[in-house]
Amino acid sequence: MNLFNKQKRGAGIGVAPPVFRFRRFCRKAYAVFNSLHRQVTIGHLASYIADRQLRKSVAVAIVACFMPQMLYAQEEDSSDVTQLPLMRITAPAATPQISADPAQVISAQELERHAVRSLADILQLAAGIDLRTRGVNDMQGDLSMRGGTFDQMLVLINGINFTDAQTGHYTLDIPIDLSLVERVEILTPSMLLNYGIVAFCGAVNIVVGQTYRDCLLAQIGVGSDATLRASALAERTVGRWHHTVAAGYARSDGYMKNTDYRAGNLYMQSSRHDSVSDWHMHLGAQFKDYGSQGFYSISYPDQFESTRALTGSLSRLRHLANGQWENAIYGRLHSDRFELFREGAVEAPSWYGGHNYHLSDVAGMRSRLLIPLGGGVAMVGAELRHEGIVSSVLGEPSSDGFTRLSSHYNHSASRLGLTAFGGYRTDWRNCAVAANLLGGYNGSFGPQLAASLEANYRINNNLKATMAFSRTYRLPTFTDLYYQSVNQCADPDLNSEHSLNAEARLLYRRHRLALQGTLFFRAGRNIIDWVRWPDEEMWYAKNHSRVDCAGTELEGRYSLGGVIDAVGFSYAYCGIRQDAGNMVSGSALDYLRHKLNANLTLAPLPRLRICIDVQYRQREGSFVNADGTVSDYGDVLLLNAAVTYKVRRAVLFLEGYNLTDRSYRDHGGVPQPGISVMGGIRFSWYRR
Repeated sequence: MNLFNKQKRGAGIGVAPPVFRFRRFCRKAYAVFNSLHRQVTIGHLASYIADRQLRKSVAVAIVACFMPQMLYAQEEDSSDVTQLPLMRITAPAATPQISADPAQVISAQELERHAVRSLADILQLAAGIDLRTRGVNDMQGDLSMRGGTFDQMLVLINGINFTDAQTGHYTLDIPIDLSLVERVEILTPSMLLNYGIVAFCGAVNIVVGQTYRDCLLAQIGVGSDATLRASALAERTVGRWHHTVAAGYARSDGYMKNTDYRAGNLYMQSSRHDSVSDWHMHLGAQFKDYGSQGFYSISYPDQFESTRALTGSLSRLRHLANGQWENAIYGRLHSDRFELFREGAVEAPSWYGGHNYHLSDVAGMRSRLLIPLGGGVAMVGAELRHEGIVSSVLGEPSSDGFTRLSSHYNHSASRLGLTAFGGYRTDWRNCAVAANLLGGYNGSFGPQLAASLEANYRINNNLKATMAFSRTYRLPTFTDLYYQSVNQCADPDLNSEHSLNAEARLLYRRHRLALQGTLFFRAGRNIIDWVRWPDEEMWYAKNHSRVDCAGTELEGRYSLGGVIDAVGFSYAYCGIRQDAGNMVSGSALDYLRHKLNANLTLAPLPRLRICIDVQYRQREGSFVNADGTVSDYGDVLLLNAAVTYKVRRAVLFLEGYNLTDRSYRDHGGVPQPGISVMGGIRFSWYRR
């Protein structure tokens, strides 16, 4: 990482704290940890060397400081001491400091090499991610990982868990525009436990970065089906606070009947850094209104949804003499109105009881302390989290109602959970071992236990191996507990489901080449499943099934830097074995068995860039068509491309998706769009 690249998001310069002397590097895990936010002196630098190097650049001088052949001992002489400029580098650590690297990181620079128009397109780039979209441009999608279900996946913003407690269908309702994304991290259960977060099969962490410069970014694009997409982002430093404000709007007439949409995001973020502590706060709001043609039932296709989301957080990182103390409070409010028969489009039958209304909330506070201990790093923390819902159908009946529309919110449910967690990491030569233990208690589900063990071994400067084991759990959603229909019966007495996870990963990096291979296995027990007897039509929610999952992930990238700028690929294989006994299971067995991504970046001219993405997916399972026939999902080959041309502060772009016009489905009742194009302009301005 270039520490002097001030335009890089997540890096900033400020006032340096008190000095301490660098005598020798002890090769411990906490050595770099102890130097954060401190001014470090490294002996005395020969004056003739310093004078010569400083005339060139400060960066070259600092590099020279670390070259042993250029250092020598000399007598104390203040006239021969050169004081280098004070610099302070900050980068928000979205992933836990004592954990392994994320399973995959998709950076903002990497996104420039792909044709992406939404967060969903970003997540499709990750090898082990299965995103089953219903509506385009992030209207709705079910996110899962390594053969799990959409309810078993977490979504984090800057390391804070904002996952929806009502249903995984709304997990991606977050007010993040593409211009805000610094990087996207794919995290496994063992990587999250030392942060006090329990994930059944994994998590996606969206890191919102800042340039720490006054700047203005704007974009507008138009495309197929009367699609319009516009966004703007501004950053400004006022005193020690740096502020970011971003807004986005999108609308479309839809690629087929009842797939029109309009959506908007507003996001505000502020950060402050000094020698004592780092402050970070954010507030985000989102609205979506979209036609849901056949989203949940092919028998009643004219559906419609209107959702609203509000997120907020405030965190402080306190720099102690020998450690760090992190504290955060956060909250999320989400409302949804679901219309089985869209108003103004079709007439509802007499038996229709009215629309479904839901208002769910998540609120919590978390504290975590990290200190060097006995040659390693120790961690201890706790989190208090509340989840609740008021609804027209979910929860226990309540005569009190809620808000001015009391008739719409006559059911309610809530739960309060407390978790305590601790961990320790120690390094010995080229090996590092970390262990974490988490105990949780929820008023509705009793005590829970999760644990992880992780080992990293650096074989040489280019090759590193990682092994991890974990035990995790997941609490039922409010839909699992309370949803009732003519052929579905939930169970408010459901218990949590559990999994045992194992993973082995090998990472190779050398110059412009990066390769990674992963083997994983997950044994799921007491799985929450919708099951029925073979001769019945009623489905029941039960802790019933056993689901085992195993697979592999391969990734590679090579940067050439010429006309062929870069090439890359990723491949994921997943196999699932399920045992539901004598009952028929309704759990998701229409998973991705094979997923292959290949991309090529061309730079035929200095300002011209062409990006080509090829995606191959083979999905298991089948679906029922509107005429009652059964079809297999099968496989699909998709081709996307993007062309950009830079003109001073502006970038002209043209993007094409599904250029081969393939017909396919991620969900049985929802055909995906054919060929679509979008073109527009991006503008950027930075204060010098």
